[in-house]
Amino acid sequence: MSDTKEVLDLVQEEKTLVDVTPKLERFWVFYPHILKLNTLLVGAILAQIVSGFDGSMMNGLQSLVPWQQFFDHPTGGRLGTMSNGVTIGTLIAVPFASLMTDAIGRRFTIIVGCIIIVIGAILQGAAQNFSMFIGARILLGVGGCWASTAAGPLLAECAYPTQRPTVSAFLLASWPLGSFVAALVTWGPYRSDLKTSNWSWRIPSLLQGFFPLLQILLAFLGPESPRYLISKGREDEARAFFTKYHAAGDSEHPVVKFQMAEITAALELEKNDTLSLKNYLAWFKTKAMRHRLFICIVVPAFQQLSGNAIISYYLTLILNSIGITDSLTQLKINIGMTTVSLTADVISAIVVSAYRRRRLFLTGYTSMLLVYIVFTVLSAENQRKNFTDHSLASGVVAMIFVYQIAYHIAAPIAIAYIMEVCPYNQRATGSMLYQLSANVVGTFNNYVNPIAMAAINWRYYIVWICQLVFQISIVYFVFPETAGKDLEDIAEVFGEVGARRAIANSAGLTEKMEAIEHVESV
Repeated sequence: MSDTKEVLDLVQEEKTLVDVTPKLERFWVFYPHILKLNTLLVGAILAQIVSGFDGSMMNGLQSLVPWQQFFDHPTGGRLGTMSNGVTIGTLIAVPFASLMTDAIGRRFTIIVGCIIIVIGAILQGAAQNFSMFIGARILLGVGGCWASTAAGPLLAECAYPTQRPTVSAFLLASWPLGSFVAALVTWGPYRSDLKTSNWSWRIPSLLQGFFPLLQILLAFLGPESPRYLISKGREDEARAFFTKYHAAGDSEHPVVKFQMAEITAALELEKNDTLSLKNYLAWFKTKAMRHRLFICIVVPAFQQLSGNAIISYYLTLILNSIGITDSLTQLKINIGMTTVSLTADVISAIVVSAYRRRRLFLTGYTSMLLVYIVFTVLSAENQRKNFTDHSLASGVVAMIFVYQIAYHIAAPIAIAYIMEVCPYNQRATGSMLYQLSANVVGTFNNYVNPIAMAAINWRYYIVWICQLVFQISIVYFVFPETAGKDLEDIAEVFGEVGARRAIANSAGLTEKMEAIEHVESV
């Protein structure tokens, strides 16, 4: 009972998990236990790299003559289907993603997903026709969906307490890393003797499986989520995790006891809740859960509906529309764009803990809105002058780069925010909903964008301006602030009982019962 008494005292003193977490007097890399933990978590952090690689690779492949010739110069719906292959695979896999994550664990779901990605990459690189290429891309989507769904909860539940927002934010930072690598590997063959060979597109396709191989190794060696372990009755393993990675081997440190108590209390609350949270219908039974459901759906949708999908997958069409048609120039712009994206995303992930969640969303969306207005005006004027004014074309390209910075102000916090608003028993489902929403909207983008771009050109950008205004309004009026709260106490922002209050109540009851038993024995 000494552990319970110690945790109760901390709760009554209004201490939070951050308060009891060992303070780092030096940079975290100088602490072996945190360095090892963060290194192993790279296996989960890289879960978005396949998606980022894919968007940039498809942009680059459209600039390669051998790829265009091999697939008979795809346009419109056919090009949309090729781009949508990964999305189709994701939609097929989504219904099973959260079930796998909760059944076999976050870590093994990542491993299974990455194995499927490697198989898909091999088949994509060896594709002999349109159907084989699409089939391989569907496998990439299936594996990527499972790995990404498990990665979010694993990072949120394993990260060192003071680093949780940053570590979770790095998950989406792996997207521009994949984009950057793909831009390089599609540009490289273009500058070599492979320029006229089918290997100019086969090599990038095969390399899409490289990082998943690294993920398999790191996930195999890495830890399982302690929250998952406790939910399965494996408390000793969870305590060993906290002792090893959060307390540097000190099993009696308050950070170990506090987290064990918080998680146990939170899981007990969810278990006793009449909602039966494992049931999907739980999302509709209370105002708080409906609020969470809305957030889980609109956050990833907003990530796809900010105008970024046009630039990510159809940069070639944009550049063609402003008179920049040289393939080498387009590839260089793609590399530059992905470099800016990667830099902006990494910086945003590093500083994310210093800013409130709502502020990041509002700043990012407002910045994107302003950029898109300028972007649209320049594109319209460039077309009006029949593409003769090169300064206008340069201005459009500049806005593409500025947009990347604006987009990545808000992007890294998206998955971290979803993981925060979801209770443990619905965290895997919340991650699945993120994948589902993002890919449904992605399907729309990949089919509609090339058709709309061909039909109305720059006027299509006005749609995204209106959408960004709508997104700013929703964030301002609907999104709650979660910064500064323990993962198990965020329920309070939805009007529910948090873990610390539950600890206080249950511990108080325990003390009363002990007092009664003592009196009776006397």
